[in-house]
Amino acid sequence: MSPDPALDTPDARRDGYGFRRIEHDSRSGRVEVLDVSAVLATPAAEQAIRSRASRFTDGKAPMLATIHRIARGRDTLSVTTAAPVGVTLEDILGALEFRTVSLSDEGIVELATVTIRAVAAMHELPGAPTHGALNPAHILFRREGGVLLTGAVFADALQGLQHNREQLWREFGVALPPSAGLPRFDQRSDVAQLGALVLAIFLRRTLTSAEYPRGIADLIGTAAENLAVSGFRVSALRMWLQQAMQLHTKATLSSAVDAARAFPEVPPDASSRRAGAQAVQAVIRQLCGGPESAPPASNSAGRLRAS
Repeated sequence: MSPDPALDTPDARRDGYGFRRIEHDSRSGRVEVLDVSAVLATPAAEQAIRSRASRFTDGKAPMLATIHRIARGRDTLSVTTAAPVGVTLEDILGALEFRTVSLSDEGIVELATVTIRAVAAMHELPGAPTHGALNPAHILFRREGGVLLTGAVFADALQGLQHNREQLWREFGVALPPSAGLPRFDQRSDVAQLGALVLAIFLRRTLTSAEYPRGIADLIGTAAENLAVSGFRVSALRMWLQQAMQLHTKATLSSAVDAARAFPEVPPDASSRRAGAQAVQAVIRQLCGGPESAPPASNSAGRLRAS
């Protein structure tokens, strides 16, 4: 969901997590400083945020943006995170929706694929860690290639709010699967959040507060029906979205690793896959203000790598 339009600039914006801005730190370089919203800055929430941050300080989760510091001021809790030059998925979806940029269907499939693989890389780590706050603002595509996940410190604080999933979606843009009681922030929940991200990518726009969870089945059909990538199985995409968002309790994906394995791939045509990766990189560079024709960073398969 979109940030406060009054603050919708590259360097400052507000959402349910607080007010965030880009600054230059003399020691850490380009950083994002988030002044955390009051509801997530209570003593209990602060303890949960600090505890989560401490789990990711060993450098073994390179897909997560580095947390430089968490500081308590007189009235504000702030979280300072590394912010390499790039654009968020939120930026890309906004640009696609308002036609500031365009992206081929091959590029859309590529964008979805690298997003899924970045979350899968996290789920593969020892201890089966979770993210818990996957939304378009927390997926960063670096200008020079690679994907970073931000916002991974908030899961326990969000769970501590004891909100239902409708409230969590409206306030924080976090999709959660149906549950008998209050939502749990586990890998299964990460998959539901990932499903919402991929759905938004194929719709080429952000999802609104009114579209989840009740309107999601219709949106899945809309997202799949206009796709025109040679050999890409549209029916398999529809099934993947239904399973990721756990619309059928007996057919779900339990982790992003499973989601990555199940996601339908473009048939192995090296030129088409390379074209998709180049299209995504061109959009990233365009939104960053750099030359669109610069060669993309990729692995041997021609895909953007998950940092």
